[in-house]
Amino acid sequence: MTLVRRTNSSLRIGLIRISSLGDIILITPIIRCLYLQLEKPELVLITHPDMLPLFEHNPYLHSLIGYDRNDTGKSAAEFLGTMPDLIIDLQKNLRSRALTLGAGVPILSLNKENIKKWMLVNAPGFKNKCSHVVTRMFNALRALNIRDDGAGVELHLPLGKEPEENKEGVIVEAYVAIGIGSAHETKALSFEFLDRFLAIQTLPCVLLGGPNDQKKGEELETKYPNIVKSMCGQTTLLQTAFMVQNAVHVVSGDSFIMHLAACFSKPMDIVWANTVPEFGMEPYFGTQRPFKAKYHQVNGLNCRPCSKTGFGSCPKGHHKCMTQIAAWIVQESNGQKYPEPITF
Repeated sequence: MTLVRRTNSSLRIGLIRISSLGDIILITPIIRCLYLQLEKPELVLITHPDMLPLFEHNPYLHSLIGYDRNDTGKSAAEFLGTMPDLIIDLQKNLRSRALTLGAGVPILSLNKENIKKWMLVNAPGFKNKCSHVVTRMFNALRALNIRDDGAGVELHLPLGKEPEENKEGVIVEAYVAIGIGSAHETKALSFEFLDRFLAIQTLPCVLLGGPNDQKKGEELETKYPNIVKSMCGQTTLLQTAFMVQNAVHVVSGDSFIMHLAACFSKPMDIVWANTVPEFGMEPYFGTQRPFKAKYHQVNGLNCRPCSKTGFGSCPKGHHKCMTQIAAWIVQESNGQKYPEPITF
């Protein structure tokens, strides 16, 4: 996909961030600040093909290139067509490093702080939290004198093109958007938790997720037909973004929906299950906007965090990091006021 935007800049920068769906949102402050503080350079982003729609309307990017796993072995130059003046690796894994081999141009990359993450998982009592990944990405740009502008993450949506689901009136009143899924099951909101949660809600609730969450969403809609509408597996990424933007409140696990909500400064409740905020992947509102997230997590659980990403099922078999989360009533949020959790 090529945006074909004109630029008079002689500086061409290749950005690499291939995955994952939630984390990709966190590079948007980097893109904005590079463009505005370097006097409109030509910015080219290499990312996973599925992520391309999220950047199609970003005014700071010159072009987008989809990275296909089958193209392993290709260099950044082969993807970009013309070698840039600089490559910024915002992924720093084996695939992104392979793209930069033999580039012959300066390469900047972030510090992933993997030792700290390993310690948080494997050394009970370790309290030295990771810096936020956005802060680490900006630290990687010190040589360019790029500074965080404090505006947080963002997502540029096409004007006047809301999803057909909204135009047809499926959702016409104030609702809570609930991100029920995740790439890793131990990070997703479980059916049992959602069952307890939805049983005490009064506002309409819209369930958001991918095809893998469709069955769970349909079962919950069937059980709570008067309050629940499941859109799992029925919306594109941009349609999902519109639905988060139009919600009065957001509830999510450590997932894509959490980062989308931060783009639109939505008040939200986040359930941290097997992962923890200390990994440095929290929602990023920036310093110019109030922090509107309330965290729900089981503190003192000696098997938590069990992974910096997640598993297909709980390694211990009990999933206490999710089952011990108490449900709470969501009300239309007003500033920083949140309802108190209800203990069962």
